[in-house]
Amino acid sequence: MKMTKNDKSKKKIEKKETPGVVRGLKKFFNSPVPLIVVLLFINAFLVIYISQYNAKNRIFVGYVDEEEVQVANIHYFTNGDMNYFYASNALYLADDQDIYSYQIGYYVVDSKNNYIELATRSNSLENSTSLKDVVDEMSGWSFAEADKSEYFFTSEVLKYMDNLHFVIKASTEEGSTSADVYYDFKVDTTKVTK
Repeated sequence: MKMTKNDKSKKKIEKKETPGVVRGLKKFFNSPVPLIVVLLFINAFLVIYISQYNAKNRIFVGYVDEEEVQVANIHYFTNGDMNYFYASNALYLADDQDIYSYQIGYYVVDSKNNYIELATRSNSLENSTSLKDVVDEMSGWSFAEADKSEYFFTSEVLKYMDNLHFVIKASTEEGSTSADVYYDFKVDTTKVTK
């Protein structure tokens, strides 16, 4: 069948008569605005993600230098993959005492002055032993764990890692676990990362 001139003009008219919504969408997607909007959203997402990831990357170094106790080397770091803590053995310099129980280790202290355990060792002894020997032997730490494990590095511990304390509790009374010897030293820490 042959098309007439009249039929051709009707087709042209039909093509030109597109609804206003479709015309608006075509105009919108043919402009650079959608691309710019999408790129802005991607950039905002990446900035937020990177800043949250970098907030997890923290490296601290520290020490304890008191009359009673010295710890020469303490360092720990946290990041999105792994957390690590190291503390060299403490040197006990105070007067030695015979003890029957002890608890020695590291705590973080929250804003309400609550002590949250990071790493401690404790024991009740049948025979008395030297506090100096116990501190010298039981105060060193070196451990790492995956970021998702939360065994040592719980979310509460990570929140207050900049307020680390080294604590010694001991009892000089046989059969007692209540501490009559108590030392609490704030670890002098420096944050290496920004």
